[in-house]
Amino acid sequence: MIVGIDGLDGSGKSRLAVALAEALTAAGQPTSLLHVDDFRRPLDFEGLDAAAETALYYDRYFDFGALAQAAGHRAEASPGGVTIVEGVMLLRAPLPGPVWLVVLEVSPDEARNRIGLRDQAKGRSAEEVARRIDRRYFPAHARYRQEHDPAARAHAVIDNDDWRRPRLVRRAPDLPPALAGALSAVLGGRA
Repeated sequence: MIVGIDGLDGSGKSRLAVALAEALTAAGQPTSLLHVDDFRRPLDFEGLDAAAETALYYDRYFDFGALAQAAGHRAEASPGGVTIVEGVMLLRAPLPGPVWLVVLEVSPDEARNRIGLRDQAKGRSAEEVARRIDRRYFPAHARYRQEHDPAARAHAVIDNDDWRRPRLVRRAPDLPPALAGALSAVLGGRA
């Protein structure tokens, strides 16, 4: 089984993915975790106008083909196990199916705050963080939502504005029991 965790930058995908992997493992389910961020390409954004920077980020920054290949290898290596793939714009990756999609929703203000804290802790200036948000992360995500509508295709949608108390907004009735149980554990019984 492949579980995709998708959402805007700063929505809490990595945090949820780790917690879900821990819950599945605790329930005796072999689980592995892949991060889209581990499949970034080194690109030069210097000197680009806003539209070109957004396009380069959207079109080339992540190697979704390599991510899909790694997910397939993980799934093959662990029959009956769970491979969790987390990151932005997951529906652009040709993941081997079926994929159970979990989408995290968060307000732009909360995402902006989280990204600022995260990226400034990595040594980026507040100005550089704001530039990335305004020229890459948010416009690329808007394009992605328009082209792929991840929330409409999701098997579970979680409001994660308060990451201490994530709230299940919608859940498909046919969610596999192992995934439903792990989500319930992660959400404090609210799934």
